[in-house]
Amino acid sequence: MSIVEVHREPLFIQGESVSSVGVHETFRWKESHVRVADSRVPIIESATSKHVLDISWLPAAADAYNISADPKDYVITEVPIVTVGVPNRNMDSFPYEEVSRWSHILGRLVYQTFKGKPTYMNHMNKDPRKAKGVNFDASLRKVGNVWKIIVLSGFDRTKDRDLAEAVAKGTRDKFSMGAYVDYTKCSLHDKRNGPPPAKCCRHKKGDTPNGQLRYDKCYGVNYIENSSVEDPADVFAWSPEVWR
Repeated sequence: MSIVEVHREPLFIQGESVSSVGVHETFRWKESHVRVADSRVPIIESATSKHVLDISWLPAAADAYNISADPKDYVITEVPIVTVGVPNRNMDSFPYEEVSRWSHILGRLVYQTFKGKPTYMNHMNKDPRKAKGVNFDASLRKVGNVWKIIVLSGFDRTKDRDLAEAVAKGTRDKFSMGAYVDYTKCSLHDKRNGPPPAKCCRHKKGDTPNGQLRYDKCYGVNYIENSSVEDPADVFAWSPEVWR
C-alpha cells in the first residue's frame, strides 16, 4: 500500500489565535479497511489526531472536472476563505446564522458546500472541466473573536503544474471564493431583497450614512468554487500553509 506523508503546521486551532498555534501534525494519504467494489476507500489521515477524511468521491469528481483521481497529484493548502459576518472589499457579508444553517436543498451545512467544489485560477469557472483541482474539505472554526470558514483546497500538478508549484512555493498564496446567493439583506434596514446587490434604499454598497457602513448580507448561499487570485476580496484569504 502506497503512503505519502506530508508535514504541516495547522493554520488555525479552534478557539486560538494564529500566533498561539504551535502544534505540528503528520498527515498521510492512506487506504481504509472499507471496500467499495474492488477498491479500498482512500482517506486523509492524521497521525496525531482523529482527523480522518473520506475522499472516495474523488474519482467521480475527477471525471467531472477533468482532474487527477490520484490524491498524491495534489498540492493542498489551508485557506481561511470567508471571514464570517465581516463585509469583504466587495461589501458582501456571510452571516454566521447563514453559513451554519442546514440547507435541505443542498443536504448539508452551508459552509460545507465548499467540499467537492472545484478550484480555479482567477475565477475562470464557467467550464467545470477547466478546473485546476478540488476542495477536499471545509470547516467552520472560531479564531480569536471571529469565525472563519477554512477550506482544504487542492491544486492538481497534472492539470496545471505551474500553478500547483506556485501554490506549493507560496508565490500564489491568495484566494477568493465564488458563490450563488438567493437573496440579500441591506445592512442598514435588514430588509430582504432579491439577488445582490440589494436595492431597498438609495445608498450604495460602501456608503457610510450617519457613520454606518452599507453592505449586503447574503442568504441562500451555495459556495461553488475557490480560486487562486492576486487581489482577493477578503484580505485575510491567504495561506502560507501547504501540505507538501
